[in-house]
Amino acid sequence: MGIKNQKGTVSIENYRERIRIRWRYQGIRYALNLLAYTKANLIHARKKASEIELDMALGCFDSSLAKYKGISSTVTPKMGFTEQYEAWVRDYMNMDCEVNTNYNAFRNMIRKWGEVNEQNVIVKFNSEQFCVGTYNRRLTMLKTYVKWLVKSGIWKNNPVEDVQPRRGKKLPKPKRKPFTEEEIKKILEAFKNDTYCPKSSRYKHSHYYPFIYFIFKTGVRNAEAIGLRVGKINLDKKIILINEVLARSLKGSSSNQRRRKETKNGKERTLPLTNDLLELLNPLIQGKNLDDLVFKSINGLPIDDNNLQKRVFKPILKELGIEERVLYACRHTFASRCIQSGISPVNTAFLMGNNPETTLRNYTHQIDTPNNLPII
Repeated sequence: MGIKNQKGTVSIENYRERIRIRWRYQGIRYALNLLAYTKANLIHARKKASEIELDMALGCFDSSLAKYKGISSTVTPKMGFTEQYEAWVRDYMNMDCEVNTNYNAFRNMIRKWGEVNEQNVIVKFNSEQFCVGTYNRRLTMLKTYVKWLVKSGIWKNNPVEDVQPRRGKKLPKPKRKPFTEEEIKKILEAFKNDTYCPKSSRYKHSHYYPFIYFIFKTGVRNAEAIGLRVGKINLDKKIILINEVLARSLKGSSSNQRRRKETKNGKERTLPLTNDLLELLNPLIQGKNLDDLVFKSINGLPIDDNNLQKRVFKPILKELGIEERVLYACRHTFASRCIQSGISPVNTAFLMGNNPETTLRNYTHQIDTPNNLPII
C-alpha cells in the first residue's frame, strides 16, 4: 500500500501488481495506472510523478491527464457512488471495508442503490427497512460521507445535512437476560460433570468448563476470553491484563478467520486474579509459552464461540429447562451481579471495560425483586 503524501506530492503504490500513482489537485483526487510493478518501471513512474508535481507547482497541470497518461487513467469525479465511498473509507477514514463490519455493511447497502446523486440519495436511504438503531448509525455514516463529497467538490449540495435521526424505544434482548444464581450453578455443574454429553462423544463438555466459568466470573467479552494469552496472567501480582481480543472477521468465527486486535473500545483493564480463578487457570498455563492461548478448543485451536453456543451451550440450557440465552448473557449476568452485590457503577464499568453510562444502560438488569424499602 502507498503512504499518504503531503499536499502537492504524488504517491506511488503497488496496486494488484501494477504501478499506480495518486495525487490531489485543487480538491480533486486523480490516479494513473501504469505498467507492471517492477524496478525498471518504477524509475519511469518516479519521473512521471516528478513531472506532475512540477506542473502542479507551476500552475500548468493538465487536468485531462492526456499529458501524463500511461496505460489507463481514472479520475475521482468519474467514479461511482460506491467507488467514491471505498476511496473515502480507505484514504480518509483509514479503515478497510473488507475488515470493518460497519463500513462493510454500509457498502453492501449502497451497492444495491444503483446510480446515486444529490436528488435521489434521501429517497434511496429511506427506502431501507432498518430498526431505529441501525437507521441512525447508517445516517451518521451517510452524513459524514456526503459532507466529504461536498467538501471535495464532487457534489455541490448536501441533501442529507438536515435529516434528523429517528427516535424510538430500545427493546430489550431476551437472549441476553442475566442468569440467576441457581441457573449459573446448574450450568457450571452440567459442564463440569458432562451431565448431558453423550458418553460415546470424544468432545467432552467439561473441556469448556474453565472457559464458561471464566466468562461468568469476569464478565469479559467472548473474544477477550478467546484471545487471552498466558503472558497476560501475572501470578506474582495476581492480576489478569485484558487489552486485546481474537475477534471474528467478516468471513466468520472459526479459528482461521479470527484476527487479533485491541479491545472493542480500545480500553485496557486489569482484573483481580482471585483464588478460585488461580485454581482454575493454573493447570491451563503451566509449562506454556507466554503467547499461547489460555483457552483452546478440543482440537487445540482458538475457540469458536458460535459453534460452542449452538452445539453445547444451547443444548445444555434446553436440558436444564432454562430459557434460551446467548453466551454474551454471561457478561450481562456479571454486570447485574456486581451492581446487586454493592459494587459501584464506576467500578463495575472498569471491570467490564466500559464507561458507567454504557454499563448501566446496556448491561445491568434486575435479577431479584426488592422485598423492602428504605427506612424513614
